[in-house]
Amino acid sequence: MDKTLDLSIIFAALKKNLKLIIGLPILFLIISTLITMFLITPKYTSSTQVIVTQKKVDQQFQAQQTQSDLQLINTYAEVIKSPRVLDTVSESLTHHYSGKELAKMISVSNKSESKVLNISVTSTHANTSKTIANTTAKVFRKEIKQIMDVDNVSVLSKAEKGEKTSPNLLINSAISVILGLALAIIFAFIKEITDKRIKDEKDVEEYLELPVIGVINRF
Repeated sequence: MDKTLDLSIIFAALKKNLKLIIGLPILFLIISTLITMFLITPKYTSSTQVIVTQKKVDQQFQAQQTQSDLQLINTYAEVIKSPRVLDTVSESLTHHYSGKELAKMISVSNKSESKVLNISVTSTHANTSKTIANTTAKVFRKEIKQIMDVDNVSVLSKAEKGEKTSPNLLINSAISVILGLALAIIFAFIKEITDKRIKDEKDVEEYLELPVIGVINRF
């Protein structure tokens, strides 16, 4: 009985605030769409790949050489984002970014047990991301020869024009609708819980514990 009563109260509260429950998510969706399309600056990501190669060695030393190359991957990733490399990249660009700015734009990653390093660049312009990625790979390949006295890095693939990665209109829209719906439901229940007014004869019997003798109809 209590469960049925509780459910009826819940459904009654939702029905009573139906306009709010429908309207608030729509309002949030409109606001989110406008912000995403007109206020948030789009960002584009472009990636290039470099690979740690090995020169021809005797077969008995091949496994040892491969393991050595894998151990160098983390070091190479640090070298790519080092001031020496990024400052040189900055000097090579038409639009000069500082080394610190480039460090925030560039990310370096690789899969486990892989000798391939992915250099990704995110900026506000598609072509800028492409240019920085390719320049970084080129400068790194040149600088690593002098820094570590090795010549085992090759560019595997060049960066193409950057693809838009943010903002994501679909995700932002979904989040705004869910947030608006949640706030509307919470507001509806708070409104019902805090509303202590006597609205009908059932409230008289429940809250005042008095018998209802008669009811005056609403005109």
